[in-house]
Amino acid sequence: MSSEEVNITDYALRTMIRRYTREAGVRELERQIAAIFRKVAREIIEKKVKAKVVGVTDVSKYLGPFKYSSQMIEEKDTVGISTGLAWTQAGGDVLFIEVAVMPGKGTLTLTGHLGEVMKESCQASLSYIRARWDLFGLTKEFFSKIDIHVHVPEGAVPKDGPSAGVAITTAMVSALTKIPVRRDVGMTGEITLRGRALEIGGVKEKVIAAHRANIKTIIMPKDNKKDLEDIPSYVLKDLNFEFVNHMDEVLRVALVFPKNHQGFPAVSKKEFIQLQKPN
Repeated sequence: MSSEEVNITDYALRTMIRRYTREAGVRELERQIAAIFRKVAREIIEKKVKAKVVGVTDVSKYLGPFKYSSQMIEEKDTVGISTGLAWTQAGGDVLFIEVAVMPGKGTLTLTGHLGEVMKESCQASLSYIRARWDLFGLTKEFFSKIDIHVHVPEGAVPKDGPSAGVAITTAMVSALTKIPVRRDVGMTGEITLRGRALEIGGVKEKVIAAHRANIKTIIMPKDNKKDLEDIPSYVLKDLNFEFVNHMDEVLRVALVFPKNHQGFPAVSKKEFIQLQKPN
């Protein structure tokens, strides 16, 4: 078939990539394109059309309902939900970290098909918050009277790695203090018990995924600033980057503080110097 007989628009091709494939390569995309060509070829043979330009509305006609959902940011700033950035075998992706707080006896529940490393990140996040209970305006024994549930949607998809630590901590702080998280902020970074944000990998894939999801600001560790050299310039110009050393800096950017709220006290200069020392 020649290009005069069938053509696929750029928007239709982008829809096929985002809604019908989820892979590191292009084999499945090739299969989807071939499926469209076969169906158009039949229409031409049956004299239904002489030529066809396949647009966005034609994609679902030929390929059926979308196979994958579009990962877009929340519609409004929400308490207890943060947007993390992840690397997968199929490239970058966004993770929505949900945290719910309820009356209980100090139980931490983790769901969403989380791996061991990610579960440890949840434990580290909670320990960081408990160690700084007074700075967050919580009571000393707050954890003994509540249960915390951390959930990462799309439970059928395995998730692991330490780079969600910053996003998990932000969602926990938001849920405990009832302060919303900015919906247009994506974040990545490992966290220590003292709140340090440590370098992570897969920056290029994560940034591209954030751009695709319409995220405007990305928070990442300062040690990852060097990795921006690998990212396409057209992606960089649409994004604002906040490079941080500590969770205190993350929360100042990620949370939507009320007008009468002074924000959480920053780490002291003495404590910050201690944080810079190797673990």
